[in-house]
Amino acid sequence: MALQIAQRLDEKQAKDILVLDVSGPLVIADYFIIATVQSTRQGQAMAKELDLEHKAVRGHRRRNTGGMETEESNWVLLDFDDIVVHLFLPEARIYYGLETLYADAPRLPFTPAAPRPSQPVEIRQPTVDGFGLEGFGAFQPREPDRS
Repeated sequence: MALQIAQRLDEKQAKDILVLDVSGPLVIADYFIIATVQSTRQGQAMAKELDLEHKAVRGHRRRNTGGMETEESNWVLLDFDDIVVHLFLPEARIYYGLETLYADAPRLPFTPAAPRPSQPVEIRQPTVDGFGLEGFGAFQPREPDRS
């Protein structure tokens, strides 16, 4: 189940996903999943989705949460009894350093999926039509900046 959660996080574009077997040093959980998210909103959305999926699979909701209530949170914690998921903003992950705290814990092999090719971005381009209306442009694809 821990690897399935890691896979879901990867699909939702979490970065630097790490699965630690903490069953030796801890009695409160078997696995820690640590991942980096780019924003609080992304972390909260991932947490909500994992919670709903967990409820569908196991028939009950997570036991405990942390960091989901405030927009300023830099760490979202999900406690699924034997699996604890930590979603960090980059600076919080460095600050708390859970990987170094549990450096001796075995790591489960997890390989993220290959990066997805970038899609052209659609933006509104201002135009002038035959009626003198400006700014009502159509969506036009724009190639991503490759610099």
